[in-house]
Amino acid sequence: MTLIALAPLLATLAGADAPAEFAPLTLDAALDELDRQSLTLVQARSRADEAAGVVREALAPLLPAVTGGWSYLRNSDEAALSLRMQTPIGPLQVSGPVLQPLQATTWTGSVRVPLLIPSAWYDLSAAREAARAAGQSAAAARLAVRTSLAQAAHLAAAGEEEVAAAERAVESAEELVRSAQRRVQAGTAAPLEITRARAELVRRQSDLAGARAALERERLAVGILLARREPVRVVVPEPEGATNPDLSASGDELLGEALEHRPELAAQRAQERAAEGGVRSAWARLAPQLSASASIFASNAPYLTGKKDGWRASLDLTWQLYDGGLRYGKVRETEAQVAGAQAAVSAQELAIRQQVEDSRRDLAVAIEQLRLAHAELDLASDSAASIRRSFDAGVASSLDVIDANDRLYQADSGLAAARAQLALARLALRLALGREG
Repeated sequence: MTLIALAPLLATLAGADAPAEFAPLTLDAALDELDRQSLTLVQARSRADEAAGVVREALAPLLPAVTGGWSYLRNSDEAALSLRMQTPIGPLQVSGPVLQPLQATTWTGSVRVPLLIPSAWYDLSAAREAARAAGQSAAAARLAVRTSLAQAAHLAAAGEEEVAAAERAVESAEELVRSAQRRVQAGTAAPLEITRARAELVRRQSDLAGARAALERERLAVGILLARREPVRVVVPEPEGATNPDLSASGDELLGEALEHRPELAAQRAQERAAEGGVRSAWARLAPQLSASASIFASNAPYLTGKKDGWRASLDLTWQLYDGGLRYGKVRETEAQVAGAQAAVSAQELAIRQQVEDSRRDLAVAIEQLRLAHAELDLASDSAASIRRSFDAGVASSLDVIDANDRLYQADSGLAAARAQLALARLALRLALGREG
């Protein structure tokens, strides 16, 4: 099937199936909605909450434990201590304490207070550092997701400009068809000029249909980030209106800011401290543990003392002298974790340095490419206008017009891409510095 035969279908795709307009959101409103609805952030925050729960678990061995109990006892026989004595008046039976009641109901209550549990202190410290690491990881996820949304919104905005450029290219192609028809009717051109013009129109209609489909995908991507099922249009600020003070700052200044504010690095450092706490906890398991406990009890049957209630207190020292090497294995394990955490910190610092340098360089390149894109569009516009006048005057051919229109469309599309690239480069630098996108 030729391009000419496809013209009705492409015209339908380029016109009737244009993306529907949706109630737009501002970028700030979209970011607020992202904080509330992002499934990625829900997962990151749940991991932080889970780590906070582990901290509470690690605190439990250092706090008093209170227990209460109730029991009912039924024996097959009852036994009591009794004395048989011979007196001047005859034998005397004296009942003593109950050794085994037939049935008894007992209530108990006890409290245990840990006095010296060295390993538990370090376990708590390690758990707190792990919770800080989880919190910083959640912050890093939030920063990355917000940046992704802003980038997707700018790409969708570039898609809108691409659609507008394709629509202008279609209008130029339609004008070329009308000009060719006028020239053929005037006898100044061959009918082949009309065929060429119509082929160019079909090509531009195909470009427009593709641009609209791409815009639909980009808006849907924004909607998915917002946990919606439908496409979302976000209005973004003009990328060319913002200044770029970061380009005037030195690389060391930007790197220092990044090392101070990047949550990923803070998370790695917290993981390192947590691993160091694990080492101290492993060594502390060699020390004894001291605790105090007290309990009260009551029963409906008397005890050997003859009373039905009482209390008990104790001071307990526990020192595990040998556990089969478990503690030494734990020390070796945690020391390896420390080495891995330290390497992770160093690797993260190097990665941040590279990201800052690359993002700063990409921003400078994007600014220059945008300037050149404007210049290219101006030249292409002037050239296209000149060749159209020459074509109307019978000096230039339709091939010259098609080539000029193609260059104009490419320049128009390139300007949209350069504007988007500038916005993406700014966002990437902000992400590398640990700033809100």
